[in-house]
Amino acid sequence: MNAVIDAVAVDRLAADVLVVLREHTANPHLSFAAPPRVLTGGFWAELLAFRVDDAPDGWPAELVVRVMPDPVVAAKETAVQGAVAAQGFPTPAVRLAGGPDAGLGRAFMVMDLADGAPLLAGLGGSTTVAALPRLLRRLPDVLASTMAVLHRLDTAPVRARLVAAGTPVVDIPGLLAGLAESARACGRADLVAVAQWLRAHPPAPEPDVICHGDLHPFNVLVADDGRVTVLDWSAAVLAPAAYDVAFTSLLLAEPPITAAAPVRAALRGVGALLAHRFRRRYERAAGPVSPQSLRWHTALVCLRALVQVASWSRAGALDEHRGHPWLLSGPAIAARLARITATAVDAR
Repeated sequence: MNAVIDAVAVDRLAADVLVVLREHTANPHLSFAAPPRVLTGGFWAELLAFRVDDAPDGWPAELVVRVMPDPVVAAKETAVQGAVAAQGFPTPAVRLAGGPDAGLGRAFMVMDLADGAPLLAGLGGSTTVAALPRLLRRLPDVLASTMAVLHRLDTAPVRARLVAAGTPVVDIPGLLAGLAESARACGRADLVAVAQWLRAHPPAPEPDVICHGDLHPFNVLVADDGRVTVLDWSAAVLAPAAYDVAFTSLLLAEPPITAAAPVRAALRGVGALLAHRFRRRYERAAGPVSPQSLRWHTALVCLRALVQVASWSRAGALDEHRGHPWLLSGPAIAARLARITATAVDAR
Protein backbone atom coordinates (compact mmCIF):
# COMPACT_ATOMS: atom_id res chain seq x y z
CA MET A 1 0.00 0.00 0.00
CA ASN A 2 1.17 3.50 -0.73
CA ALA A 3 0.94 6.69 1.27
CA VAL A 4 0.67 10.17 -0.25
CA ILE A 5 3.86 12.29 -0.27
CA ASP A 6 4.27 15.93 -1.31
CA ALA A 7 6.56 17.27 -4.01
CA VAL A 8 9.31 18.39 -1.61
CA ALA A 9 9.35 14.99 0.08
CA VAL A 10 9.46 13.29 -3.33
CA ASP A 11 12.52 15.31 -4.37
CA ARG A 12 14.24 14.58 -1.06
CA LEU A 13 13.47 10.87 -1.28
CA ALA A 14 14.65 10.69 -4.89
CA ALA A 15 17.95 12.36 -3.98
CA ASP A 16 18.49 9.95 -1.08
CA VAL A 17 17.63 6.94 -3.26
CA LEU A 18 20.21 8.03 -5.83
CA VAL A 19 22.88 8.27 -3.13
CA VAL A 20 22.04 4.78 -1.87
CA LEU A 21 22.08 3.32 -5.39
CA ARG A 22 25.44 4.93 -6.18
CA GLU A 23 26.97 3.59 -2.98
CA HIS A 24 25.53 0.09 -3.45
CA THR A 25 26.62 -0.18 -7.09
CA ALA A 26 29.94 1.60 -6.57
CA ASN A 27 28.98 3.73 -9.55
CA PRO A 28 29.18 7.43 -8.64
CA HIS A 29 27.89 8.36 -12.10
CA LEU A 30 24.65 6.36 -11.95
CA SER A 31 21.76 8.72 -12.61
CA PHE A 32 18.02 8.85 -13.24
CA ALA A 33 17.01 8.78 -16.89
CA ALA A 34 13.91 10.84 -16.02
CA PRO A 35 12.46 12.42 -12.88
CA PRO A 36 11.12 9.70 -10.53
CA ARG A 37 7.35 9.51 -10.15
CA VAL A 38 5.10 8.60 -7.25
CA LEU A 39 2.95 5.49 -7.52
CA THR A 40 -0.32 5.96 -5.68
CA GLY A 41 -3.16 3.80 -4.49
CA GLY A 42 -2.69 2.58 -0.93
CA PHE A 43 -2.29 3.43 2.73
CA TRP A 44 0.97 2.14 4.21
CA ALA A 45 4.21 2.46 2.23
CA GLU A 46 5.56 5.10 -0.14
CA LEU A 47 6.38 3.99 -3.69
CA LEU A 48 8.63 5.84 -6.09
CA ALA A 49 9.16 4.56 -9.65
CA PHE A 50 12.31 5.53 -11.54
CA ARG A 51 14.47 4.64 -14.52
CA VAL A 52 18.26 4.57 -14.28
CA ASP A 53 20.95 4.93 -16.89
CA ASP A 54 23.67 2.24 -16.82
CA ALA A 55 21.73 -0.15 -14.59
CA PRO A 56 23.87 -2.80 -12.86
CA ASP A 57 24.24 -6.12 -14.67
CA GLY A 58 21.11 -8.19 -14.23
CA TRP A 59 18.97 -5.24 -13.15
CA PRO A 60 16.22 -3.82 -15.32
CA ALA A 61 16.29 -0.09 -16.04
CA GLU A 62 12.77 0.41 -14.63
CA LEU A 63 12.72 0.10 -10.84
CA VAL A 64 10.62 0.97 -7.78
CA VAL A 65 11.68 1.87 -4.27
CA ARG A 66 9.20 0.91 -1.57
CA VAL A 67 9.74 2.85 1.66
CA MET A 68 8.07 1.33 4.73
CA PRO A 69 7.34 2.83 8.15
CA ASP A 70 7.72 -0.36 10.24
CA PRO A 71 11.17 -2.00 10.00
CA VAL A 72 9.98 -5.34 11.42
CA VAL A 73 7.13 -5.67 8.93
CA ALA A 74 9.47 -4.42 6.20
CA ALA A 75 12.04 -7.11 6.98
CA LYS A 76 9.32 -9.77 6.86
CA GLU A 77 7.91 -8.42 3.59
CA THR A 78 11.33 -8.27 1.97
CA ALA A 79 12.18 -11.82 3.05
CA VAL A 80 8.90 -13.30 1.84
CA GLN A 81 8.86 -11.43 -1.47
CA GLY A 82 12.45 -12.39 -2.17
CA ALA A 83 11.78 -16.04 -1.35
CA VAL A 84 8.69 -16.42 -3.50
CA ALA A 85 10.29 -14.53 -6.40
CA ALA A 86 13.27 -16.90 -6.22
CA GLN A 87 10.84 -19.81 -6.65
CA GLY A 88 9.50 -18.28 -9.84
CA PHE A 89 6.29 -16.83 -8.46
CA PRO A 90 5.17 -13.71 -10.36
CA THR A 91 6.21 -10.90 -8.04
CA PRO A 92 8.90 -8.22 -8.53
CA ALA A 93 12.46 -9.36 -7.82
CA VAL A 94 14.08 -7.55 -4.88
CA ARG A 95 17.36 -5.96 -5.99
CA LEU A 96 18.35 -4.09 -2.83
CA ALA A 97 16.95 -3.68 0.68
CA GLY A 98 17.91 -1.97 3.90
CA GLY A 99 16.75 -0.90 7.31
CA PRO A 100 16.28 2.62 8.73
CA ASP A 101 20.04 3.05 9.02
CA ALA A 102 20.78 2.22 5.37
CA GLY A 103 20.41 5.71 3.92
CA LEU A 104 16.72 6.56 3.65
CA GLY A 105 15.86 6.91 7.34
CA ARG A 106 13.28 4.15 7.00
CA ALA A 107 13.28 0.55 5.84
CA PHE A 108 13.12 0.12 2.09
CA MET A 109 13.43 -2.28 -0.81
CA VAL A 110 14.33 -1.61 -4.42
CA MET A 111 12.54 -3.94 -6.81
CA ASP A 112 11.62 -4.36 -10.46
CA LEU A 113 8.80 -2.20 -11.79
CA ALA A 114 5.81 -4.45 -12.45
CA ASP A 115 3.99 -4.27 -15.75
CA GLY A 116 0.21 -4.14 -15.96
CA ALA A 117 -2.82 -2.62 -14.28
CA PRO A 118 -4.94 -3.72 -11.28
CA LEU A 119 -7.69 -6.23 -11.96
CA LEU A 120 -10.37 -3.58 -11.41
CA ALA A 121 -8.69 -0.89 -13.48
CA GLY A 122 -11.37 -1.31 -16.14
CA LEU A 123 -14.07 0.01 -13.83
CA GLY A 124 -14.92 3.71 -13.95
CA GLY A 125 -16.17 6.27 -16.40
CA SER A 126 -18.07 5.40 -19.55
CA THR A 127 -16.54 1.92 -19.81
CA THR A 128 -18.01 0.63 -16.56
CA VAL A 129 -21.18 -0.96 -17.91
CA ALA A 130 -19.45 -2.53 -20.91
CA ALA A 131 -16.48 -3.79 -18.89
CA LEU A 132 -18.36 -5.10 -15.87
CA PRO A 133 -19.48 -8.54 -17.15
CA ARG A 134 -16.00 -9.40 -18.42
CA LEU A 135 -14.32 -8.17 -15.24
CA LEU A 136 -16.70 -10.07 -12.99
CA ARG A 137 -16.02 -13.29 -14.88
CA ARG A 138 -12.28 -12.73 -14.91
CA LEU A 139 -11.67 -11.42 -11.40
CA PRO A 140 -12.40 -14.54 -9.28
CA ASP A 141 -10.64 -16.79 -11.80
CA VAL A 142 -7.40 -14.78 -11.75
CA LEU A 143 -7.40 -14.47 -7.95
CA ALA A 144 -8.09 -18.18 -7.48
CA SER A 145 -5.51 -19.45 -9.97
CA THR A 146 -2.85 -17.07 -8.64
CA MET A 147 -3.51 -18.10 -5.05
CA ALA A 148 -3.39 -21.79 -5.94
CA VAL A 149 0.06 -21.36 -7.51
CA LEU A 150 1.31 -19.51 -4.43
CA HIS A 151 0.06 -22.22 -2.09
CA ARG A 152 2.03 -24.88 -3.97
CA LEU A 153 5.37 -23.17 -3.24
CA ASP A 154 7.83 -24.54 -0.69
CA THR A 155 7.58 -22.80 2.69
CA ALA A 156 11.15 -23.75 3.72
CA PRO A 157 12.92 -20.93 1.80
CA VAL A 158 10.56 -18.39 3.37
CA ARG A 159 11.30 -19.69 6.86
CA ALA A 160 15.03 -19.66 6.13
CA ARG A 161 14.99 -16.06 4.91
CA LEU A 162 12.92 -14.90 7.87
CA VAL A 163 15.33 -16.55 10.29
CA ALA A 164 18.32 -15.05 8.46
CA ALA A 165 16.70 -11.62 8.69
CA GLY A 166 16.12 -12.05 12.42
CA THR A 167 12.39 -11.69 11.84
CA PRO A 168 9.79 -13.79 13.67
CA VAL A 169 8.06 -16.40 11.52
CA VAL A 170 4.47 -15.17 11.59
CA ASP A 171 1.97 -18.01 11.89
CA ILE A 172 -1.64 -18.29 13.02
CA PRO A 173 -0.95 -18.75 16.76
CA GLY A 174 1.37 -15.75 16.69
CA LEU A 175 -1.09 -13.68 14.69
CA LEU A 176 -3.96 -14.48 17.05
CA ALA A 177 -1.83 -13.72 20.12
CA GLY A 178 -0.83 -10.36 18.64
CA LEU A 179 -4.42 -9.47 17.81
CA ALA A 180 -5.56 -10.33 21.34
CA GLU A 181 -2.80 -8.19 22.83
CA SER A 182 -3.67 -5.26 20.56
CA ALA A 183 -7.38 -5.57 21.33
CA ARG A 184 -6.60 -5.51 25.04
CA ALA A 185 -4.38 -2.44 24.61
CA CYS A 186 -7.23 -0.68 22.78
CA GLY A 187 -9.64 -1.43 25.62
CA ARG A 188 -11.82 -3.55 23.34
CA ALA A 189 -13.27 -6.23 25.60
CA ASP A 190 -15.52 -7.43 22.78
CA LEU A 191 -12.55 -8.18 20.53
CA VAL A 192 -10.64 -9.80 23.37
CA ALA A 193 -13.66 -12.08 23.86
CA VAL A 194 -13.57 -12.98 20.16
CA ALA A 195 -9.90 -13.90 20.43
CA GLN A 196 -10.70 -16.11 23.42
CA TRP A 197 -13.51 -17.77 21.43
CA LEU A 198 -11.13 -18.49 18.57
CA ARG A 199 -8.61 -20.06 20.95
CA ALA A 200 -11.34 -22.22 22.48
CA HIS A 201 -12.68 -23.44 19.11
CA PRO A 202 -9.65 -24.17 16.92
CA PRO A 203 -10.11 -25.92 13.57
CA ALA A 204 -8.52 -29.27 12.83
CA PRO A 205 -4.76 -28.99 12.20
CA GLU A 206 -3.75 -28.34 8.58
CA PRO A 207 -0.37 -27.86 6.89
CA ASP A 208 0.91 -24.33 6.49
CA VAL A 209 1.36 -22.73 3.08
CA ILE A 210 2.66 -19.31 2.08
CA CYS A 211 -0.35 -17.02 2.46
CA HIS A 212 -0.25 -13.58 0.92
CA GLY A 213 -2.76 -12.35 3.49
CA ASP A 214 -3.93 -9.40 1.36
CA LEU A 215 -4.75 -10.87 -2.03
CA HIS A 216 -7.36 -8.55 -3.49
CA PRO A 217 -7.87 -7.04 -6.97
CA PHE A 218 -5.66 -3.98 -6.37
CA ASN A 219 -2.67 -6.09 -5.33
CA VAL A 220 -2.79 -8.08 -8.56
CA LEU A 221 -1.60 -6.48 -11.79
CA VAL A 222 -2.44 -7.95 -15.19
CA ALA A 223 -0.38 -7.00 -18.26
CA ASP A 224 -1.76 -6.71 -21.78
CA ASP A 225 -0.40 -10.16 -22.60
CA GLY A 226 -2.16 -11.68 -19.57
CA ARG A 227 0.88 -11.97 -17.29
CA VAL A 228 0.01 -11.54 -13.61
CA THR A 229 2.14 -9.82 -10.94
CA VAL A 230 1.36 -9.90 -7.22
CA LEU A 231 2.34 -6.94 -5.03
CA ASP A 232 2.50 -6.02 -1.32
CA TRP A 233 3.62 -8.87 0.97
CA SER A 234 3.32 -6.88 4.22
CA ALA A 235 0.50 -9.13 5.50
CA ALA A 236 2.11 -12.43 4.49
CA VAL A 237 1.88 -15.31 6.95
CA LEU A 238 2.60 -19.03 7.02
CA ALA A 239 -0.83 -20.50 7.64
CA PRO A 240 -3.40 -23.00 6.38
CA ALA A 241 -4.67 -22.20 2.91
CA ALA A 242 -8.08 -21.44 4.42
CA TYR A 243 -6.69 -18.20 5.86
CA ASP A 244 -5.91 -16.77 2.41
CA VAL A 245 -9.16 -18.10 0.97
CA ALA A 246 -11.08 -16.52 3.84
CA PHE A 247 -9.46 -13.12 3.37
CA THR A 248 -10.11 -12.87 -0.36
CA SER A 249 -13.63 -14.30 -0.01
CA LEU A 250 -14.44 -11.69 2.64
CA LEU A 251 -13.17 -8.79 0.51
CA LEU A 252 -15.22 -10.00 -2.45
CA ALA A 253 -18.35 -10.71 -0.41
CA GLU A 254 -18.26 -7.39 1.49
CA PRO A 255 -17.22 -4.87 -1.19
CA PRO A 256 -15.75 -1.72 0.41
CA ILE A 257 -17.98 0.71 -1.44
CA THR A 258 -20.02 3.59 -0.03
CA ALA A 259 -23.52 3.54 -1.52
CA ALA A 260 -27.19 3.91 -0.67
CA ALA A 261 -28.71 0.93 1.13
CA PRO A 262 -30.51 -0.60 -1.90
CA VAL A 263 -27.39 -0.27 -4.07
CA ARG A 264 -25.17 -1.69 -1.36
CA ALA A 265 -27.51 -4.66 -0.94
CA ALA A 266 -27.26 -5.33 -4.66
CA LEU A 267 -23.46 -5.03 -4.56
CA ARG A 268 -23.27 -7.47 -1.66
CA GLY A 269 -25.35 -9.89 -3.71
CA VAL A 270 -22.89 -9.62 -6.57
CA GLY A 271 -20.02 -9.89 -4.09
CA ALA A 272 -21.43 -13.11 -2.65
CA LEU A 273 -21.55 -14.60 -6.14
CA LEU A 274 -17.97 -13.52 -6.82
CA ALA A 275 -16.79 -15.01 -3.53
CA HIS A 276 -18.57 -18.30 -4.31
CA ARG A 277 -17.02 -18.45 -7.77
CA PHE A 278 -13.59 -17.62 -6.36
CA ARG A 279 -13.79 -20.47 -3.80
CA ARG A 280 -15.07 -22.91 -6.41
CA ARG A 281 -12.24 -22.03 -8.81
CA TYR A 282 -9.66 -22.23 -6.04
CA GLU A 283 -10.83 -25.66 -4.94
CA ARG A 284 -10.80 -26.85 -8.52
CA ALA A 285 -7.13 -25.85 -8.77
CA ALA A 286 -5.88 -26.66 -5.28
CA GLY A 287 -8.29 -29.11 -3.66
CA PRO A 288 -11.12 -28.77 -1.13
CA VAL A 289 -11.10 -26.30 1.74
CA SER A 290 -12.75 -27.44 4.98
CA PRO A 291 -15.93 -25.41 5.61
CA GLN A 292 -15.20 -25.44 9.34
CA SER A 293 -11.66 -24.17 8.77
CA LEU A 294 -12.88 -21.53 6.34
CA ARG A 295 -15.46 -20.30 8.86
CA TRP A 296 -12.87 -20.11 11.67
CA HIS A 297 -10.32 -18.31 9.51
CA THR A 298 -13.00 -15.91 8.29
CA ALA A 299 -13.60 -14.96 11.91
CA LEU A 300 -9.85 -14.47 12.36
CA VAL A 301 -9.69 -12.17 9.31
CA CYS A 302 -12.68 -10.20 10.65
CA LEU A 303 -10.92 -9.86 14.01
CA ARG A 304 -7.77 -8.68 12.26
CA ALA A 305 -9.76 -5.99 10.43
CA LEU A 306 -11.56 -4.70 13.51
CA VAL A 307 -8.44 -4.70 15.70
CA GLN A 308 -6.67 -2.61 13.08
CA VAL A 309 -9.56 -0.12 13.02
CA ALA A 310 -9.53 -0.04 16.83
CA SER A 311 -5.81 0.77 16.81
CA TRP A 312 -6.42 3.66 14.39
CA SER A 313 -9.23 4.92 16.58
CA ARG A 314 -7.09 4.75 19.69
CA ALA A 315 -4.35 6.72 17.92
CA GLY A 316 -6.81 9.31 16.63
CA ALA A 317 -5.87 8.35 13.07
CA LEU A 318 -9.20 7.34 11.54
CA ASP A 319 -9.19 10.35 9.20
CA GLU A 320 -5.78 9.32 7.87
CA HIS A 321 -7.29 6.00 6.78
CA ARG A 322 -10.50 7.36 5.30
CA GLY A 323 -11.56 5.13 2.41
CA HIS A 324 -9.79 2.05 3.74
CA PRO A 325 -11.77 -1.17 3.13
CA TRP A 326 -11.85 -2.00 6.84
CA LEU A 327 -13.63 1.28 7.55
CA LEU A 328 -16.03 1.10 4.61
CA SER A 329 -17.01 -2.52 5.30
CA GLY A 330 -16.63 -2.35 9.09
CA PRO A 331 -20.31 -2.78 10.03
CA ALA A 332 -20.73 -5.77 7.71
CA ILE A 333 -17.51 -7.34 8.99
CA ALA A 334 -18.59 -6.85 12.61
CA ALA A 335 -21.98 -8.41 11.87
CA ARG A 336 -20.35 -11.41 10.20
CA LEU A 337 -17.96 -11.89 13.11
CA ALA A 338 -20.82 -11.73 15.60
CA ARG A 339 -22.71 -14.42 13.68
CA ILE A 340 -19.75 -16.78 13.66
CA THR A 341 -18.67 -16.33 17.29
CA ALA A 342 -22.03 -15.46 18.91
CA THR A 343 -20.26 -12.45 20.46
CA ALA A 344 -21.60 -8.89 20.33
CA VAL A 345 -19.03 -6.85 18.36
CA ASP A 346 -18.75 -3.14 17.55
CA ALA A 347 -17.44 -1.99 14.17
CA ARG A 348 -15.23 0.70 15.82
